[in-house]
Amino acid sequence: MVRPAGRALSYDHISDGVTPMRLAFLSAALVAIGLTACSKQPQPAVTPTPEPPTRTEPAPPPPPPPAPAGPSCDMVIASMVSELGTMINFDTDRFEVRPDAAGILDRKAEVLRSHPAVRLRITGHADERYTDEYNLVLGTRRAEAAKDYLVRRGVDASRMETASLGETQPLDRASTEEAWAKNRRDEFTVLSGRETLASHIAGCR
Repeated sequence: MVRPAGRALSYDHISDGVTPMRLAFLSAALVAIGLTACSKQPQPAVTPTPEPPTRTEPAPPPPPPPAPAGPSCDMVIASMVSELGTMINFDTDRFEVRPDAAGILDRKAEVLRSHPAVRLRITGHADERYTDEYNLVLGTRRAEAAKDYLVRRGVDASRMETASLGETQPLDRASTEEAWAKNRRDEFTVLSGRETLASHIAGCR
């Protein structure tokens, strides 16, 4: 477009052709400024979601303490031999089984019935009074009295033998009533089957 010479450009004339561009530029600038301002706004703090606690398996219970060891076979046998070997005593010049001796014989009978392989010797004794011959007979009667008692409690007579030593082997050599009371006795000895006395215990067969 050719402008006539000498005509000055007016502000209105210039603005008529430039205003749309300037408006577009200003609009874009305002949008940019707004976005920048928005980007600078404080952002709310984000609370992290807590992780679920780790599940731990409970510790296994401690093993139970070991059971106390039971008696050994030898200990059982020794105890049984001691039970069978318990002596009984008699009154002066008597061979009847006394009440206190009956309880001892009852326990022997129980052991013997439970262990049929066991055999016993019963030896009768007397104190130093009376003659040797009389005391020998008295010792025999005392041994037989104990055997008869055990037979009545269910022990086979063939499993027992009797003997007498009279006054020849006193426990106490003093000549007192106390010593004589000790010497009037029956002694019991396991002859065979000792090793079977623990057969009722597991592992001792």
